Amino acid sequence: MKLQLPTLIAVCISIVIIGVIYFFAKDESQLGIAVNLESEEFKQMRTHAKDAFNAKKYQQAIELYSQAIKMRPENAEVFNDLGAVYYAQGLEYAGPNWPSWEKELSSESPDAAIAELRNAIDKTNSGSIVLKTRHEAVADAIEADAKGLGGEVYRQRWENEITLNILIGDTKVYLLLARDHYMRALDLKSTHSVAYRNLGSFYMKVGKTDRALDFYQEAYRLDPRDAELEEYLNQFRK
Repeated sequence: MKLQLPTLIAVCISIVIIGVIYFFAKDESQLGIAVNLESEEFKQMRTHAKDAFNAKKYQQAIELYSQAIKMRPENAEVFNDLGAVYYAQGLEYAGPNWPSWEKELSSESPDAAIAELRNAIDKTNSGSIVLKTRHEAVADAIEADAKGLGGEVYRQRWENEITLNILIGDTKVYLLLARDHYMRALDLKSTHSVAYRNLGSFYMKVGKTDRALDFYQEAYRLDPRDAELEEYLNQFRK
């Protein structure tokens, strides 16, 4: 049986359309499988990273979370998780005591204060140095010298006393990485209550109480089911 020309054209067009549909359907199916595999790989990466963190294998956890970030750079939770590892690593470098060195300065001499600071840095190597004074000139001298020596300084005044919390060495490096990763998590997800909570812990650790409370209160506002944080805030207010 001979096909009429219009019928023949219609058959040819149908064959082409079916082929195109099959081609794209096949590609879409493979893409979906690839995405699912990537998602599963990402989940496994996070699980392995969490296991390493719980086992206090911090460098391994850092490597795994860093790989997860490369896979999903838009994921706020992974940035927060990596920040938590950096925070734990920083505290480990500080040793068993926090602060690593603490002294209330009685002298009004900036030179004597600087000598005390340098002695603390020489003997501490990595950790937190807390120096307290009632004199602005002494506090200014300590802060300027500490920054010149590479320290990270957090200064807070309470009534007539000035407290300077100074991070040095690997503790400084890792705690600042933690802070920056928490902030990045909030850049990506402004409602991430855990990142606010962790920033509160960071600032409380370095003596910036007012700022710490701001972050804690925001964390609780976002997650009022956090009973532990609620209790902490109530105790602090008392």
